[in-house]
Amino acid sequence: MKKTLLILLLAFAPVWLQGQTIFYEPFAGTGSLSGSNGWATHSGTPNQIQYETSPSDLGASLSYPGLPASTGNRIRIDSTQSEDVNKEISPQVTDSLYASFLLKVLSTTSLQANDQLGAYFIHFLPNAGTSVGTTGFVGRVHIRAGSTPNTFNLGALNNAGGTQTATNIFGASPQDYPIGQTYFVVVKYVRTTNTVSIWVNPPVGLASEPPPTFTNSTGTSPAPAQIRSLAIRNANTTFGRGTGNLELDEIRVSRSWSEVALPVELISFTGMYLNGRVELQWQTASEQNNEGFFVERRQGSGAWQTLGFVRGKGTTTEAQSYRFNDETAVGTVSYRLKQVDFDGQFAFSPTIEVLAGELTSYKLAQNYPNPFNPRTTISYQLPATSDVKLEIFDILGKKVATLVNGRQAAGAYTYTWNASNMASGIYFYRLQAGNFVETKKMMLVK
Repeated sequence: MKKTLLILLLAFAPVWLQGQTIFYEPFAGTGSLSGSNGWATHSGTPNQIQYETSPSDLGASLSYPGLPASTGNRIRIDSTQSEDVNKEISPQVTDSLYASFLLKVLSTTSLQANDQLGAYFIHFLPNAGTSVGTTGFVGRVHIRAGSTPNTFNLGALNNAGGTQTATNIFGASPQDYPIGQTYFVVVKYVRTTNTVSIWVNPPVGLASEPPPTFTNSTGTSPAPAQIRSLAIRNANTTFGRGTGNLELDEIRVSRSWSEVALPVELISFTGMYLNGRVELQWQTASEQNNEGFFVERRQGSGAWQTLGFVRGKGTTTEAQSYRFNDETAVGTVSYRLKQVDFDGQFAFSPTIEVLAGELTSYKLAQNYPNPFNPRTTISYQLPATSDVKLEIFDILGKKVATLVNGRQAAGAYTYTWNASNMASGIYFYRLQAGNFVETKKMMLVK
């Protein structure tokens, strides 16, 4: 079926729509962590904590079942080195704060067995930058060797001070965690009560906070006036206790449990002008506590206007597709999504522009819906008369369908593929038009 005037398609790397998230750190860099993406050395020898780019769970990243796919690389803490770094938390927090991260312990080298304190490797600070003082190191996550070979224990300490014992920090019956596996860890510090809680491998996708693995409030030093940074500590055995050989990835700092556990991940947002209307499409890879999306439009430099609301899927780790039509667009128009949680928190998507005008380039849109079962639509635009092929391939590269094979005039086109006789899995669709070739991925889920 022929369409007219398809103008703009924008797709982007995954974006976290997080109303209360303070920062998300996927460690998408190389070389030294210090001086990169807001991290600063405040103790030890600078440039010892490094990005790790060798193959891991998923590409060069750690990953955990049920959480959104990791991006970037990861960092490694080495038992022979010593460096402390921090990243600013802005705005500063005076009540409760969460941090989640992925952890893989590579060996028990330098970890003390049956040690009452162990060594802490991640915590919060009341200051940020290269000079943070020597007090107020709160919400500490501790590590030591386990009671059996090739295992470790995790514990927590709220603050310094007091007489600390292994039971205080690691609990009455510490869990031995095998090395070489990736763990999902969440730590919460409540400044008003000077209390820390830790969760190891909590259920993914819960909208509210589950019971913690362990809680500690035995540190007697006063709570700081505010929390201003998250710190990573790489300690060797110079002072008797090392943090071992371990890797960290996917750090999220937030004031909300749901957003450190599973935020809304927007993976694409597109706009097309079709027969006098703008058709908006977007996809999420995962959602947590998502009530839905307000669609907002702005003409030029004017104010944003709400056009409508599209209900979300609540909490899900499965990809979701959405669509909204604007029947009144004229000229160059900007759009954004206002994603709203059930608790009223909200965040905005990136902005896209759509122009109702003359076609100037070849474009292939993402199919909709995606994932799909069993039908999906594929749209594209041609700026000039062209010989066109629109073909579909399975994951092995075998052609399974040809939707278009012929000459077409300039314009916009939409076709439907019925995959009722195909198996679930990943497929690719390819558009060839003149010298233009583009391929996109889609997923059939039955």
